[in-house]
Amino acid sequence: MKDKLEPQRLIKVAAFDLSKNITKPHKHNGYLELVFLSSTSGKHFIDGREAIIITPCLLVIRKDNVHHWELANPVNGFVLLVKNLFVSRSLDFEINRLIEGISQFDTIYLKESSTIESLLKMLAVEENKVCQEGLFKVILAKALEHTESAKLTKAVQQNLYGQFCGLLNNDVRVVNHVAYYASKLNTSPQNLSAACKKHANLTASEVLAAYIIKETKRLLFYTTKSISEVAFELGFSDKSNFSKYFKRYTGTTPKAFKKLQS
Repeated sequence: MKDKLEPQRLIKVAAFDLSKNITKPHKHNGYLELVFLSSTSGKHFIDGREAIIITPCLLVIRKDNVHHWELANPVNGFVLLVKNLFVSRSLDFEINRLIEGISQFDTIYLKESSTIESLLKMLAVEENKVCQEGLFKVILAKALEHTESAKLTKAVQQNLYGQFCGLLNNDVRVVNHVAYYASKLNTSPQNLSAACKKHANLTASEVLAAYIIKETKRLLFYTTKSISEVAFELGFSDKSNFSKYFKRYTGTTPKAFKKLQS
């Protein structure tokens, strides 16, 4: 078990350490690791699966994956480490969906590498949290542009959980009822919740709540809308119920949160 992130840092980019070109099997303590390789050769082993390294490429190592590699020096590239807390604190729900998408792959072979390499260099020196989120989101999105011919970790179609997240992210107005989204996905609330539990270890209600809370924080932080306007936009007809809902999941009221951010 390894933890390469300092306690105070939730996201980190560093140049590949040439002394780590050959590693022993290990897993990571609560963070996602993306390894960008611009030049090297060798093999990567992850949960018993073997991948030949053809650069440029991006290796995806999820929390609790057991992996190791055998790479030929010199290895040119960057290692991006992201703690779960960085993602959970983000106000951008799209980041969750992109991580779910990229987590379907062990290796993404890139058609070109200059864009992602430039973004990683920028993120390596960026200290502003909002900018860190933006750069991380773009890195994920650009990597996924190269996945048309990438090998999935397993033969999966777009799962219910991914479709559910897509609906939440793309619908003009959120509806605070799991049954509504289950109906749109032609399934039952029970099946939808089971899919969420399998892929995110959360019930459908918890996924929906997480989206509503993130969207609430985003609207309160980035817009001048009143609490009543935010409540209405998120499908609550009563400001009082909305405030109780927000406090149940965050421990504070929308009013207190807005005041704290101002």
